[in-house]
Amino acid sequence: MKELFVTNVGSHMWQMNHPGSDLDLFVAVLAPTKSILRGEFDDQSRVEYSGPTDRQYHELGRIVNQVLRNNWNYLSGVMSPIVVKDWSRLSELHRLAAMNYSKRAYHSIKGLAEHNYEKYIVSERDDSAKRCNTIARTIIMGCKLLREGVIEYRPITGTSPKDIPKFIDELDLALKESPLPDDPKHEDELREFLYDVRVSSLEEEQDKRLR
Repeated sequence: MKELFVTNVGSHMWQMNHPGSDLDLFVAVLAPTKSILRGEFDDQSRVEYSGPTDRQYHELGRIVNQVLRNNWNYLSGVMSPIVVKDWSRLSELHRLAAMNYSKRAYHSIKGLAEHNYEKYIVSERDDSAKRCNTIARTIIMGCKLLREGVIEYRPITGTSPKDIPKFIDELDLALKESPLPDDPKHEDELREFLYDVRVSSLEEEQDKRLR
């Protein structure tokens, strides 16, 4: 597996980190094209934990598919402003991902918000201001994405448990007001990008075998 790029997708991305914050890294990798063509590759993502650092590994093909679904976990990995390891084609992927923003993002963001609200707030497992802020920041970002087609990572403070349902209602309203298309409009361009990366990788693999 070839490592392509690494971004920071944790609290640092939101400018809400502190000295003891964990480091959450999104690691994009490329499987050998030959193994894909031979049906040997399993594209399931995996996570490695090492002290305060979590490394989430995702194959590029899976990233492309999930970006087209506007899955927030993958959009944040591609669009994070904190690039730990750059890739020569990351800016191109960044541009293509932005071209494919759609109302599909709503389902991912609302699903994540409701899941965490039920898991932590309703159950009273963790209804701290820190947890509420973490849930709220993604919802607020989702509202801006739906209304303006822009991803903005803004820190937030002072959120209480009773605020979360209000933020979710605002997300519902943002969907109704959204000018974004229902589905991605430039899927073909993004898939051509993936195709080109895979073909280039195969050519490199063949060149190495001939040396």
